[in-house]
Amino acid sequence: MPLPDAIAPMGRFQLDLGVRNPETPFHDHRKFPIVSEAAAPAKATPLFYAAPVVLEAARHSTLGLLPHADFAFTSGANAIPVNMAEFAQAGVWYPIVFTGTDSVSPVAVVGVRKAQNLFVDGAGKWTEGAYVPAYARRHPFILTRPDAAKDQVLLCVDRASDRLVEGAGEAFFEGTEATVTTRNAMDYCLNFQRQAMATEQVTKVLIEHELLVAQTGTLDLPGGEKVRLTDFQIVDEKKLNALSDEAFMDLRRRGALAMAYCQMMSMNNWSRLTNLAAAHGV
Repeated sequence: MPLPDAIAPMGRFQLDLGVRNPETPFHDHRKFPIVSEAAAPAKATPLFYAAPVVLEAARHSTLGLLPHADFAFTSGANAIPVNMAEFAQAGVWYPIVFTGTDSVSPVAVVGVRKAQNLFVDGAGKWTEGAYVPAYARRHPFILTRPDAAKDQVLLCVDRASDRLVEGAGEAFFEGTEATVTTRNAMDYCLNFQRQAMATEQVTKVLIEHELLVAQTGTLDLPGGEKVRLTDFQIVDEKKLNALSDEAFMDLRRRGALAMAYCQMMSMNNWSRLTNLAAAHGV
């Protein structure tokens, strides 16, 4: 889908999605409010986003983006959302599990303790060679869909990000026109969001066939400490193998089969987390 050639009225960068199902909310794994800086600050924001606001030419004409430096902002998370398209790569490095009750979504587990990412060091550098989830790479940008009944989204930025500076970096606007930087950000966010919506639909297929089961477990850490794991779901291999031929083909036809197998294979990565915990001395 081509990006628009001009900024919408008020200098907000928005795009018609072409999505004609108002019953499918355009969300980001969590429901959250994102507002204009002219409005009151939002109380609830997505993971990693402390102060997301709509990107507006009138308010951000001098705002710029510094080059990516590190992933220090992810250091306080032990799980990061991932999309179905990432399962093959993410599943090589991290256990992938499903979380949530009303809305179930997959996450890559990156730590064994709350507020701990074992793949980011003290300087904010991600482990060399390890896959970095697209959710983290997208920051400080994010989309919001103010009206679920309308097919428009707005590009937002996290004003708390240290990559955003006044009078320096790559500009977001030239007058009221979006720069290449802004258009590239919109393109990335749109691709991410389409994948998120597809992931949501395929996850529903697994739920429909009753393949996701609640799981608990215990990890043995260095020094004999045990960490209990709760509040997540995984694909039940026995239930998957017991499916009828018709149900199995339904999974395959609707794209859920690859997701199921990648998730099950990713469970071998729990040992990687305990080894990293030992290396970090935690």
